[in-house]
Parts: sequence; structure tokens; C-alpha cells
Amino acid sequence: MEQNPLVSVLMSIYKESVAVVSKSIDSMRKQTYGNLELVVLLDYPEHEEMKRYLQTLQTEEPRLHYYVNEKNLGLLYSLNRGVAFCGGELICRMDEDDYAEPDRVEKQVCYMRKHNLDLVGSYTNLMDMQGNLIGEIRRYPSKNEAIGKFLRYTSAIPHPTWLAKKEVYEQLNGYRDIDCADDYDFLIRASLQGFRLGVVPEPLLRYRINRNGMTQRNIASQKVVAQYLANQLKKKKIYSVEEIARYRVEMKPKEEKLVRYYAAGKKWKRGEKLTLAEKIYFLCSSYNLTEIRQRLMCKWILYKD
Repeated sequence: MEQNPLVSVLMSIYKESVAVVSKSIDSMRKQTYGNLELVVLLDYPEHEEMKRYLQTLQTEEPRLHYYVNEKNLGLLYSLNRGVAFCGGELICRMDEDDYAEPDRVEKQVCYMRKHNLDLVGSYTNLMDMQGNLIGEIRRYPSKNEAIGKFLRYTSAIPHPTWLAKKEVYEQLNGYRDIDCADDYDFLIRASLQGFRLGVVPEPLLRYRINRNGMTQRNIASQKVVAQYLANQLKKKKIYSVEEIARYRVEMKPKEEKLVRYYAAGKKWKRGEKLTLAEKIYFLCSSYNLTEIRQRLMCKWILYKD
């Protein structure tokens, strides 16, 4: 890898406001790492205000290259399209509503070079929907070996923090359309293909979290698919998209039970009143025991890392 390779910051924008997106883009424009370009795709072609903002910004920011999708493609297809526009040896993911610390790219490039990595992330500093830090930092394993173990239970590198060699995207043919958990699937495939993964052990991204954003059905779908994807590591085999789709159909009854389980859990966390039947179902569910085991294993991996 060159001493200061070109880094392509890849962002896809949907319906977010100009006020929020401009702060996200500005956080990348102000990076201490100078050799970068901004590759932005507008995935909502009817967003006229955003078009005007990007057109104006391009006149003062020569590093910005923006493209308007002819129709809404969805995040993963928009990102796959954007990879082709990236001229850098490295691709840095950035979400439209997050903020990067000024030295994010510089520290990730240095960490990648020092530890001979192919994809590197970082811890995240959580903020609310108004952009206020909520005092919670999410930590992940930093070493490639620990990340491989962590991936057997859950995703090990938050997607908006990724900085990866472009060849990783090219060799994996980008993200796969599996409807959910596509970033988890990407990391598993990268690990199985022998790419080295790592995480800078400090928060370099302010991650906006919407605690009410995901429905119980979305969470249940992700859990069902994630358990199946994790088996790829155990079997050292990459499942086809068709195999994953068939599995989802077969597991519809389990998914319905998980919807009920997560609905009860969400009510409990909010302090809402649960019926006795709901409490018993939640506490005695096999899903609860599975999640407790997974959390304990992940904490142990973090501790040993």
C-alpha cells in the first residue's frame, strides 16, 4: 500500500435533510488526511433540495463527485454502484447522518498499514436523533483472530466505520441482496476469503441511533438470517443467495415467534406493564437463553482481545 493512498469516501443519500447531510459531509471534508475524494450517490432522485446543495457544494469542493440514481435502488445496490465510481485504493464508508472525528481516516489508514489489514473499523460514540452524544461508546474486538470468533455470534465491525481496500469489494462482488444483515454477510465472506479484519480501539465515528427505528419484525428477520449466516463460518462455506432465501421461507414460523419475543422484550425495557403470560414467555423462551449465551461469549472474546 502506498504511503498516503487515495481514499474514496462512499456515501449514499436517501431522504435525509440537507442540514443533517451537510454536517456529515463537512466532517469528512475537514479530515486531517488530505488525499481523499467524496463519492456521493443520491438514491432519491426527487430530492430537489439535495440536488441544489450538491451542485453548489461541487463548485467549492473539487474533491466531491456526486451522482443521481435514475430511481431508488436501496442502500446496498446504491453502494455497489458507487464502488465503480471510487478511484481510490481504499474505500471509506460514511452514512448520511453520522459524523466522523477529524482524524478518523488518518488513524484508520495508519492502523491498517501497521497491522497489515484489508478492512478496518472503529468503536462508535452513540448520539441521539438530535445529534447529542448520549455517553455510550460501543466497543468491538480489535484483532483479526478475535473478530473471526466474534463473527460466529454477531457482526464485529459497525458498517458506517468501514475503511477497506477496494479489492475487497471487487473480489466479493460487493454486497449481496439478502434483504437484511447484508453487512454481516459481507464481513463473514471477507473472513472466509482470507481478508484480514481489524478495529481501531477508539471511537472515531459519532453514530446516530434511533432506538425506535427498527420494528420487532425487522429485528426478528435479522436474527433468523444472522444465525444462518453465522453457520457459514462453522462450515467454512459461503451460502448462495438462493440458499439463504429458501432458509428464510422455511423459518417463517420461527420468525413469527421471535416477533412476539422481541415485542415483549421491548415493552419490558421501556418499563411498560406486561401481563404475567408475557413475562413468562420472555423469561422462559429459548431465545432468551440463546441471547444470554451469545452476550456472555462476546464479552469473553472482548475481554481476551
